[in-house]
Amino acid sequence: MKKIIVLSFGLLVVFVVSAIAHLPAQLVVNNAPLPAQLTLTGVQGTVWQGSATNVRWQSMNLGQLHWSLAPAKLLTGAAEAQVRFGQGSDMQLTGRGTVGYQFSGTPYLENVVASMPVEEIIQRAPNMPIPLALDGRVELMVKQLNYAAPFCSSAEGSVVWNTDKVGTPLADLTVGPVIADFTCTDSTINLNASQQSAQVESAAEVTLQPNFSYQSKGWFKPSGEFPASLTEQLRWLPDPDSSGRYSFNYNGRL
Repeated sequence: MKKIIVLSFGLLVVFVVSAIAHLPAQLVVNNAPLPAQLTLTGVQGTVWQGSATNVRWQSMNLGQLHWSLAPAKLLTGAAEAQVRFGQGSDMQLTGRGTVGYQFSGTPYLENVVASMPVEEIIQRAPNMPIPLALDGRVELMVKQLNYAAPFCSSAEGSVVWNTDKVGTPLADLTVGPVIADFTCTDSTINLNASQQSAQVESAAEVTLQPNFSYQSKGWFKPSGEFPASLTEQLRWLPDPDSSGRYSFNYNGRL
């Protein structure tokens, strides 16, 4: 009798483990308390490894989603998955990396890389005071981020704008790649950006506060190949410093 009980218990454990391992992702999605704005269609695979052919947030198509959950992380008090996302999205946003949720209540990101065309960003950003023609792609690299309202409790990463020229009403200005490093502490985000080309060199520091106010300061310095048509406009600016740098400061609120 004892052997029968042990065998029955063993079979039960195998059955439960197998059922969990093969738990359909669609079943979980159908019963999960997802936000009303979020819709997943074409869900395939299991809760551990699967995909959705389309993810929508409100009326916006975010494209495909693929995930692979790490079971071992559950033993450390977190749900963590490797994801790839964005193929076919309206914003042409694509990316990959590690997303997780600590059972203590903290979502987090690790080694996430995402990119999208700068034109898509401009469409969703406030109007610029000067009409500029911008192109290229913006690539976001998040080394680590722990979420806390409204932004993050901690974060570290960089943003690279891969471009060549900025079109102005008077002339095109060659800028080359623009690189910015950022950190976040208690939802205060600090960003330091710079670029250098044969026509212009510049740098800027931006601080975004938890109340959505921002402070920025920076400078630019014309180089030897700075366009002549733009050089004429410099006379309307305050005089540069002894190094030939023109400074600027902007404060506001998002």
